[in-house]
Amino acid sequence: MFDEEKFEKALAMPRLRQPLPEYLPGNRGGGKIRVLTEPELNAMTRQWFQDYERKIEYYAEHGIDVGWTLEWAKKYWWSWLTRDMSLNRELYEPDLRYRDVSTFGRTIVGLDEFIKYNFAFFDAIPDWRYDPLPGQVYLDLTPDEEVRIVVRYLGSGHWDGPLRLYPYDETAPTLYGTGVFVQCVGVDRYHFNKERRMYEGETLYDIFEATQAAGILPRDDSRLFRALMKTTRLVGLTRDIRRKVPFLR
Repeated sequence: MFDEEKFEKALAMPRLRQPLPEYLPGNRGGGKIRVLTEPELNAMTRQWFQDYERKIEYYAEHGIDVGWTLEWAKKYWWSWLTRDMSLNRELYEPDLRYRDVSTFGRTIVGLDEFIKYNFAFFDAIPDWRYDPLPGQVYLDLTPDEEVRIVVRYLGSGHWDGPLRLYPYDETAPTLYGTGVFVQCVGVDRYHFNKERRMYEGETLYDIFEATQAAGILPRDDSRLFRALMKTTRLVGLTRDIRRKVPFLR
């Protein structure tokens, strides 16, 4: 049974492997970005929920009841913080449709596929945690009584293992972690039906930022990165040669 005590306990539990670096390594453009510590992340998440509760109260004053989304959000964050999927049937439709940068434009369908996709990230980043950014949540209500939410958040953790991309199994293309601590911004979009379950969603993030922060790709101001970018010219050259030489088609 989910309750407020479980939610608070999950938020207070340490997640990140220590010690954390003071600044993120491998930043683009040579800039330095300070790492947010776990107490700061916990405080930020609590602030987000307080702000969101105030937003719900404001909507209620204008005759719009979206109070259920607060409980949904708490169950949702609790489930991923604790890796407990027991509330999935309350949170999502069985045929949930979801997209991510790692699906390469495909849509994954069904709870089993959704769980497999999420745990690919947990397998690669065992101490991975998500923390919503205060003031960065947006609600949309449709005439068909659907609710749509967009939220911006930080993902933090040590990228130790292989990150399998779609289809998230042994056959998948893989990005191999270097053990470096990463802290990257993501944006999620959730669509809810009249039954108050998510039936569609999407996660967006800057794959260059994530891979450069992890040291998988070099910085954008490095000679190596510029050399790698120049190799993309080969794709166009190969296409032109095949078009001009009939027997290569």
